[in-house]
Amino acid sequence: MNGPVITGVRSVELDVRDMSRALEFYTQVWKLTPTGAHTLRGSGPAAHLLKLRQAANGARVRRVVFDARDRDQVDRLHRNVAAIAARCGKPAPLDESTGGYGFDFTDHEGRNLSVVCDVRDHASNLDDSDAPQKIAHVNFNTADIDATLAIFCKGLGLSVIDESGPLVFLHGDNTDHNCVVIAKNGKTTLNHIAFLMQDVNAVMRGAGRMKEAGYPIEWGPGRHGPGNNVFCYFAGWEEAPLEYTCDIEQVDGTYVPHGPDFWRFPPGRADRWGLTDPHSPRWKRIQDLYSFTSDGA
Repeated sequence: MNGPVITGVRSVELDVRDMSRALEFYTQVWKLTPTGAHTLRGSGPAAHLLKLRQAANGARVRRVVFDARDRDQVDRLHRNVAAIAARCGKPAPLDESTGGYGFDFTDHEGRNLSVVCDVRDHASNLDDSDAPQKIAHVNFNTADIDATLAIFCKGLGLSVIDESGPLVFLHGDNTDHNCVVIAKNGKTTLNHIAFLMQDVNAVMRGAGRMKEAGYPIEWGPGRHGPGNNVFCYFAGWEEAPLEYTCDIEQVDGTYVPHGPDFWRFPPGRADRWGLTDPHSPRWKRIQDLYSFTSDGA
């Protein structure tokens, strides 16, 4: 890769209508751990993966936060983003209990995004095989694929690693196949948030836990083409579009990207295994449910 590149997704901020019920879901069912009043960590070292904010409207994304390796990378990414973003703040120390350095910006479709580094993460991992380890990727819906790819590729340095149907998979400065996915569906909404689990057993135990709590599988279990990862999708609390995933393909400079024709499955099949049914009507509906706030930055 040439130039500065983000390393992946650090965290997501969501607006919720019912804070107490949201916290109950994300801690007891989704298996995140509180680190503050409204922040929740996974089993990995990241300070938090989710930040919840009370809002009367609810069902919205307030911000998605990306990691950079150091301050030099943040400053260089800022120069790239500032040239094409609708709004871009200046890099500065973060006004957060966990410290850090970074900047906020808003893209052409109104998504509030941030790039940060030097956050004070946890000193050790949690010993919990059922807890999500990190955010594997965020899938954004777009009505303007060219301008969206400009933000994520020219601005944040990601590269297109595969395309499958309406999906464009973007690779960052790590070995994970992708950290951002763009869905060309004519909307500017959140498609879903994918949380990385330890292994297939953790995904399946999580699916069982969700089912017992009244959150059935909306699509899965299955194994994707691009990324080769196992998946189970759910409508979480307030119908947040969520995914448990594992086994993300690890890639290096020898990986050969492929286009939609390569990844086209035979009729009646929607994944490598050919096991899962098509996604539910509810899953299709909630992929367009979560818009981005206008006051998140």
